[in-house]
Amino acid sequence: MLPPPAPDGRSAVREEHGRALVDAARALASERGARGFTIDQVAALAGVSRRTVFNHFGGIEQLLVAVCDQVLAEATADLLAAVDRLTGDLPTGTAGGRAALDALVEATREVDLATAIVTIHRVLGAPAAGDERAAAISRRAFEHVGGRLRGRLLDRAPHLDPLDLELTLTLLTNGLTLLAGHWLAQHPDLTADVPAVARADWDRLVDRLLHRLRVGHAG
Repeated sequence: MLPPPAPDGRSAVREEHGRALVDAARALASERGARGFTIDQVAALAGVSRRTVFNHFGGIEQLLVAVCDQVLAEATADLLAAVDRLTGDLPTGTAGGRAALDALVEATREVDLATAIVTIHRVLGAPAAGDERAAAISRRAFEHVGGRLRGRLLDRAPHLDPLDLELTLTLLTNGLTLLAGHWLAQHPDLTADVPAVARADWDRLVDRLLHRLRVGHAG
């Protein structure tokens, strides 16, 4: 058997720069808000040139999407692990597909999305409920998470009906986005150390969403 190819040095450097830029943007946004820093400040904190920033991202908005995606990815690691655990012994055929979607719904209860949502809210500068720019950034970040879930579920259940999968992911990610806005409006001054009362409210909202996913509006 041939040994695996050596990693491309340029690719490794590019990945390192990308991570440094997202980390820098996250730090600046957490401190100053989404509109409180510039591309030049991101470049300086990451230790790269302005040109390098634009080799990776089109501008501040793309950087903020990447930051939100990073925050959600940290929470999603637990979600993916739960999906793996709950789909370890699926039946074959359509029954396996249904079981995989049930596993996704159940796994959502196990993830600390509350902390992730508060972190994203602070990174975006605690935008008002009607801030379309912030809503679009959050929505795109949740869509990225949906893409990772899509790939994992198809790996675990290859016969999963594609339309059922897309419907479930769309309803789940859009529902979580809607719940996040509602929850933050109820608890406008949250920090990353989410208090028990707010966390319980979030859990109730998630339970309500997952119930609707399972039984529809008539349940």
